Amino acid sequence: MNMDGKNGLACTKPHKEIKGDINIYPFPHLKVQKDLIGDLSTLYKQYESVEPWLKISKKDEGKENLQSIEDRSKLDGLYECIMCACCSTSCPSYWWNGDKYLGPAVLLQAYRWIIDSRDEDRKERLKKVADELKLYRCHTIMNCTNACPKGLNPAKAIASIKKMLATG
Repeated sequence: MNMDGKNGLACTKPHKEIKGDINIYPFPHLKVQKDLIGDLSTLYKQYESVEPWLKISKKDEGKENLQSIEDRSKLDGLYECIMCACCSTSCPSYWWNGDKYLGPAVLLQAYRWIIDSRDEDRKERLKKVADELKLYRCHTIMNCTNACPKGLNPAKAIASIKKMLATG
């Protein structure tokens, strides 16, 4: 929700930080379903479109898909995203193009799967997001990073996807 003009999670806001009255609103630029509940159905459809699961052709039943410590550490700062929408609903590009621009939360998740060393579909994943409206509406305003209650950096993930596409 939006608390005094800043997106965040009310359940994690320390009450000691609240001085006097606080204004609480639903997330900006979402259709309100009821009270403070915004309609996140578009965000979840976009999330589904990046196919947020491991794609491997050869499955060894009963065996884990292990990674090296180094490869696993590349996912730090990505897998912790809880899809709360604080970042996407603080992004002006998502406000104006939310039906086409995937937004910070979904693009952070897309990047998480693109760089997973166990996944075999990197090129196809990159193709899916390599679109003027899906990816390139990000203008690195950094509202997303400032709004993230987990301290993640969606803007960095988006820039990394752009770099991967630019360098092949």
